[in-house]
Amino acid sequence: MTRVWPSVDALVIKAVDAVIDHTIRPLATTVDEDATFPAEAIAELAREGLGVMLMPSALGGADTSTATYAEALARISAACGSTSTVYMTQMHCAHPIHLQGSPEQVEKWVPRLCSGTAVGSIALTEPGAGSDVGTMRTLARRDGDDYVISGEKTFISNGDRADVVVLFASVDFAKDKHGVTAFLVETEGLEGFTVGRPMKKLGQTGASTVTLALQDCRIPASSRLGAEGDGYPLLLQSVLRSRISAAAQGLGFAEGAYDATVTWASERGLLSSRASAAQDLQFELSRLRGEITSARAMLMSVCDTVDSSDEEPVAEVSLVKMHCTALGTRVSATCVELLGMDGDKVSVGVERRLRDAKIAEIYDGTNQIQSVLVARDINGAAKAGRPAR
Repeated sequence: MTRVWPSVDALVIKAVDAVIDHTIRPLATTVDEDATFPAEAIAELAREGLGVMLMPSALGGADTSTATYAEALARISAACGSTSTVYMTQMHCAHPIHLQGSPEQVEKWVPRLCSGTAVGSIALTEPGAGSDVGTMRTLARRDGDDYVISGEKTFISNGDRADVVVLFASVDFAKDKHGVTAFLVETEGLEGFTVGRPMKKLGQTGASTVTLALQDCRIPASSRLGAEGDGYPLLLQSVLRSRISAAAQGLGFAEGAYDATVTWASERGLLSSRASAAQDLQFELSRLRGEITSARAMLMSVCDTVDSSDEEPVAEVSLVKMHCTALGTRVSATCVELLGMDGDKVSVGVERRLRDAKIAEIYDGTNQIQSVLVARDINGAAKAGRPAR
């Protein structure tokens, strides 16, 4: 069994590896080339009890540590970026429901998300409002026992497949972020709810990304998650987990590109050769291995902090998201160069990891936004006279 971080459940990872070997890896090229939604892989993960790992076992989850979830997602990402994004979006939907949903909401949706009998999504980003939620223009207007919601969300993963969407809207624009409220939007038969065509993308082509338009969509007040104005704190809690997901993806993309390059070099006898050109390759692979190993240690450490700390480690999560997603792009790009004329061959698989990796630097808060959050923490530490580390 592969050695894992102490807080990672090795048996869970063994089960994940079995699904990767049986289904995810064999289908990865087809999923990418045909932009196929990886339903088969998601269903198999759910059948093995791996659907939404961080949820309690009583609700159908695996009740794992955050480190176990991150390790599993990194391995899935190394095999297939599209599958990893669909998979993590299920968790991103279940997490806020579990945090702030009523008992009825939790019992209705979390077990279905864990079992794969429902597809979930989370809708935050708008055409003119991404990182600055204060500019959100999706409006939820109270009308008796209902809310009437109008607005547009974009870059929504799983949006065209979702049975339920955790949607953030404002109940009062004048209240800025204090007006942000979360809702559970059940999509089946919802009048005024329109799903755009899946976007054509650089990478992760099998993970559908769409625009959602809501025009006077009427939903019952019982679909609200928590109280009015409770959406912003819930959003912050949600993005901390989603940024862990992005970091795990970045690590996985780096590993996938690295492993494919090592296989390519081994097949050509370049790992044992003492020729100058081969040794240059060996030196570079050694350096990349060091970078990947360091990034995994950083990710696992932050995951353990998330589970053990009473306060959310915002700066640490931002750092690991920024570091690991940049690593995914950088290592993949380096591996493309190491392969020479074979660098852009689909059959080798490194170019796919490079395409998949780039978007992880942008979603779940761009790496520039992560830098801003880290800079704020540095400033706060300096003012408090404590080390900024």
